[in-house]
Amino acid sequence: MDYSAIAVRYSKALFALAEERGILNDIQNDFVIFKSVYELEPEFRRMLQFPVIASSKKVEIFNILFSGKVNKLSIEFLSLLAQKRRESYLYQIILDFQKLYKEKKGIKTISFTSVLDISDSVRKSIRSLMNTKYGSNIEIIEQTDKSLIGGFVLRIDDEQYDASVLRHLENIKRSFKA
Repeated sequence: MDYSAIAVRYSKALFALAEERGILNDIQNDFVIFKSVYELEPEFRRMLQFPVIASSKKVEIFNILFSGKVNKLSIEFLSLLAQKRRESYLYQIILDFQKLYKEKKGIKTISFTSVLDISDSVRKSIRSLMNTKYGSNIEIIEQTDKSLIGGFVLRIDDEQYDASVLRHLENIKRSFKA
């Protein structure tokens, strides 16, 4: 079966159940925790990917790590993944669930890349401009990239505005070659 199809099925099922029970925000918050643990802890990633570890042992690990910190449904979901031998799909399920959540809540994610960290006033201006243009909640993912030399790159959905010095230098270089 296709890797992404499995993740989509599980994330849609959990999303529908969480919405039905009125705990969608709780599950989203739990998935933020799961994603953080997955990204920051290589041992956790290895445990999920390692098929020799028994499902019951993985369920025990999930309980030790997350019981009392996340919603009971989230623990049950992790246990189900382990029992069905689908725990290796957890990260993709998290990403798909968060995509569904953002669509439901009307949240737009923008990526803002610049040479330096942005100030609160710049962040507020970006948020205001994007709220005006898209009329939705804005989540800003900030990144720094010294190779831009100066300026910034702004991405939202499949649009990109590249106002970096690097891009301008590349354009000038291309015009000289022509």
